[in-house]
Amino acid sequence: MAYGYISVQALATTTMAEPVMGYCVKCKDKREMKDASQVAMPAKGGGTRPAMKGTCAVCGTGMFKILPKSAAPAA
Repeated sequence: MAYGYISVQALATTTMAEPVMGYCVKCKDKREMKDASQVAMPAKGGGTRPAMKGTCAVCGTGMFKILPKSAAPAA
């Protein structure tokens, strides 16, 4: 595993009724995520953490939004 990269395991692409907002590091502002999908990111202790992955609607930079643990799908 290379430093600086996070391995992400896609759970399922979800279509959200309302737009997902996240912070774009390149624009330095909160922006709407385009093509947002829910994924599971690796967490401390070997578990997973729910997150949204998408792209900035303005500049196209990849974005992540870490969700609360309660947003995880039931196993």
